[in-house]
Amino acid sequence: MPTAVSLFSGCGGFDWGAQQAGVDIIWANDVDPRAVSAYQSVFPNVPVVLDDIANINEFPQADIIIGCYPCTGFSLAARRRARGQNQRDLIQNETNFLYKQYLRAVREINPRYIFIENVRGMISANNGWFLNQQLEAFNSLGYTITYKLLDASDFGVAQTRKRIFLVGVRNDVGFDYAFPEPTHGVGKHPIQTLADVVNQPFENDDICEYPFHGHYLTRNRKRDWNKPSYTIVADSHHVPLHPSGEPMRYLYKDTWTLQGDINRRLSWKECRAIQGLPDHMEVDGPLSAKYRVVGNAVPPTFGNILVQPVVAFEQGQMSTQA
Repeated sequence: MPTAVSLFSGCGGFDWGAQQAGVDIIWANDVDPRAVSAYQSVFPNVPVVLDDIANINEFPQADIIIGCYPCTGFSLAARRRARGQNQRDLIQNETNFLYKQYLRAVREINPRYIFIENVRGMISANNGWFLNQQLEAFNSLGYTITYKLLDASDFGVAQTRKRIFLVGVRNDVGFDYAFPEPTHGVGKHPIQTLADVVNQPFENDDICEYPFHGHYLTRNRKRDWNKPSYTIVADSHHVPLHPSGEPMRYLYKDTWTLQGDINRRLSWKECRAIQGLPDHMEVDGPLSAKYRVVGNAVPPTFGNILVQPVVAFEQGQMSTQA
């Protein structure tokens, strides 16, 4: 069974999926105590280090490194806020350079495979400069990198969530990685919808009841029951609406309005279900922390489908050697 070290682990969404695919997660790290607590509720037997990765001097040896380093500077929301400002704002955002800590771990561990997730804005940010910097750095360490923008709804997750994934294979491994084809959609399994996953009772204290401010109403936030959810985000104020009640109505550019009496955000547990995170995952702290940890997670389905080709190859190699 291939082993994996997980960096910037969050609550362990990718790791949970990778484990289902046959990977042994042996060590994890994150700087967010709420995320670490949630991780421990999912992986009670995996050592998790709560600390800034910059303070960690040694990493365990493993076949795989999983790393979903923070991407706030690349997010569409962050770039909208910075619109009209100098591109130096992106360059000066330290979170955009945490990949260098990931590189440090790759140098020390020298894994056979690396897996990375980030927001799609990283592809175009600063005309692709950030992405190219990372690709060149991984190539210099002896890895062939393949990357692709994937939508979670194409793989059985009940939300439209586009993220970029980078998969690296050490050049001496002798394996050409290819991203799996979509499993859901036209001619395949039906797209998962809100009706398929939002079916558990909720409590009022699980729901953000912050007023629907002007920015929230700049676009449609309510999807029908028979469609996948809009992207589950980390900011509790911007979480999509529950599909019950009347749809939102378009007024004019960047302005929508609520209709009827049934308009509430999805609860954090409903967001957990839409993300495909395990029901036994618990998050401590205030409501905003619960939404943040869940919204920042990688849907486990991605971890499962992306790691499967590597697990299959490794099992084949072991069979050949036997």
